[in-house]
Amino acid sequence: MRRRRLASVLALAVALLVSADGAHAQRATERYIPLGQSPGASGTLTSIGTIVAVDREAHRISLEGPTGRVTAALQDSTSIWIDRHERGLGAATGSFADCYEGRMAEVKYADPDTRQVAEWVKLRAEGGGSRTENHSTF
Repeated sequence: MRRRRLASVLALAVALLVSADGAHAQRATERYIPLGQSPGASGTLTSIGTIVAVDREAHRISLEGPTGRVTAALQDSTSIWIDRHERGLGAATGSFADCYEGRMAEVKYADPDTRQVAEWVKLRAEGGGSRTENHSTF
């Protein structure tokens, strides 16, 4: 009985460690995954659409997409990347200045239940460049 209980506890601990490592690995590599293609996240834990409003004072962006209009707050901890895969280039580090109306974006929420604060934002690269996308490449 004790061995079976110990085996169950060890199996649970291993499962928790593996799932935690998987989540950490996806966070570490997320910048390299094209907009709309994040396994297990895109379309379920994220919102994808066109930026229709930017509130510079409140650090908020609003997207209009297939599920309607959503608004997300961007904080200092929010990662912003510019997806340049369609040009055959790696992702670039972006900034809030790169968020502007008409640009395609994907937002992953820090808390998928409340969908208020962005953990990260991916922006589709524009043909003519943007304010920061050519400065920090990976």
